[in-house]
Amino acid sequence: MRKIMQNQYKSLFAAIVAVLFFANTCLAAFTLEDERKVGKEFYDKLNENNFLIKDRQLNDYITQIGNRILAQSKKAPFNYTFSIVDSSAINAFATPGGYIYIHKGLISAVDTEAELAGVIAHELGHANARHVASIVDKATKLNIAALAAIIAAAFLGGGAEATAAIAAFSMAGASSLTLKYQREHEEEADRLGINYLSNAGYNPEATVSFLRLIKRHEFISRSIPSYLRTHPGTDERIFYLEGLLLTQYTQPGKDNIIGNLKRMQPLLPLSMADLNLRERQLSSSLAKEPDNVDLLYALAVTEDKLGRSSAALSHLQKALSLAPSDKDVLKQTGLIYLKMNNAEQAKIYLQKAANIDNNDDELKLALGKAYFASENYRSALNNFLAVKHAPVDDVDINYHIAMSYGKLDYPGDSHYHFGLYFKNDKKNQSALFHFKEALNYFPQNSAKADIINKEIKELSDPKAAKPQVKKSN
Repeated sequence: MRKIMQNQYKSLFAAIVAVLFFANTCLAAFTLEDERKVGKEFYDKLNENNFLIKDRQLNDYITQIGNRILAQSKKAPFNYTFSIVDSSAINAFATPGGYIYIHKGLISAVDTEAELAGVIAHELGHANARHVASIVDKATKLNIAALAAIIAAAFLGGGAEATAAIAAFSMAGASSLTLKYQREHEEEADRLGINYLSNAGYNPEATVSFLRLIKRHEFISRSIPSYLRTHPGTDERIFYLEGLLLTQYTQPGKDNIIGNLKRMQPLLPLSMADLNLRERQLSSSLAKEPDNVDLLYALAVTEDKLGRSSAALSHLQKALSLAPSDKDVLKQTGLIYLKMNNAEQAKIYLQKAANIDNNDDELKLALGKAYFASENYRSALNNFLAVKHAPVDDVDINYHIAMSYGKLDYPGDSHYHFGLYFKNDKKNQSALFHFKEALNYFPQNSAKADIINKEIKELSDPKAAKPQVKKSN
């Protein structure tokens, strides 16, 4: 597993070097447009190589926090993007062009939403002040290897799994620049960040409590957390922030605004070892607070990921006895019943959750599956069509739509959506077969026939098909 991780990071580093070679052409005058291009290229490489978590609920949560803080700032002229890095390192960083990255390890480690918001606010301080652009402007005498080493260390946080990859880069000339960067900019990012945080309504003391939490991690594990490597001077930062709290930010704020952090943390993808550790921690906390609905929910989600569905349902049922209209608990209960092939029970809980929140696309998809499993194909189709254009994390929705139309004896629509499904799966011959079959069920020159003919022409025309082949490679 470690070797696989190292190979993945080496592939990523090759992408980072390519980005920096582009940046090298802009070192003399690193413009806003240069920042946008480099930032987007960097983001695209992370995304394409599956280094970013794509869970919509988690990303919506991070983005809502980010946008709330961003609204309190005089932002740089970028369209900001907030992403979660699939890494257990406790770290966060900002890249050129308005891209903010939070590692899943940091989200898992914080105690409150305000602490998480404080980290995002700090990174927004770096981004709005264009600190990375300043670094590049001053780096005209550094070679690409030195710049790559700086970015590599920032991204990976000095984790053990990155040792082999970082060794490929020369650190010559980089140390003084790194120290200078931190000393010149950390204080400004802290000053901007605490201002953003307080104005957004969060508890400003969270800035200090997070740094103390990081220091505790260092003491417990006896290894330096990634955040301390990329954001050094923690003791000085605590002293500086405490001064601001005593003199300027004396009004209390909230620890939780957007949503309950304890509901988000269980959604993070963790290893089996981390899941078992989280289960033990949650069980210990629940023993002290047996009627805490958030803990019951978090433990149930963790148990479900560990394959302990019965134990998960038991904790969810207790949570429902305490909070019968809790949408998250109802939804999770329905999802577990659906996974256990108990469609009738799944429908009951999923429908109750949908009655509370009719805008949840994941709920509609799950309801569609439950209705399909119980042979109510019309209701299944209605739910699938409702999320046809929604970014739900599942197999291509066209497959479910095609199956439902088939069960309802609409062969033309069934073949058409099977065609879309296979087209999206890059299986052009199968797609062509279904599109041609679909034509047999629609009048010639009808609107639907015209749409299908366009699909057939696109797949049959080598010039039209060429971009698809290139993309798949």
